[in-house]
Amino acid sequence: MNRLNGLLQGELAAVNAYQRALRSSDGRAASDGAEIRRFASEHQRTVAALQVAVRQLGGIPSSVAATSGAFALLHDTASIRELLDGEEAGLRMYEAAHGTLDGDAQELVALELIPRQRRHVAELSAILARL
Repeated sequence: MNRLNGLLQGELAAVNAYQRALRSSDGRAASDGAEIRRFASEHQRTVAALQVAVRQLGGIPSSVAATSGAFALLHDTASIRELLDGEEAGLRMYEAAHGTLDGDAQELVALELIPRQRRHVAELSAILARL
């Protein structure tokens, strides 16, 4: 359960980072903004799924975000790089958790979260290459 709450804290940090990036997205291309909004939405859905998984195990879901990635902005290359770094860190966390969880949580990580993180890494890399 501690591992799931750790993953949840990382997702809460991602939500915070993307919300902050969206608030500061002046001057960004509309297509990049749409991708960033989609990433934010996917991370919010993941927060909900991880909260359910923690509750199913009898725990109390964390409401505190991890600190990494919480200060990203969207208006420059360094900011996109920070979002990308956060996605890569999330991918490493999910890959480390893979095989250590049981039941629905294992399935969530293997079938949804790892593939999603890989997509986010690829798409943010493409945005970075366009800058």
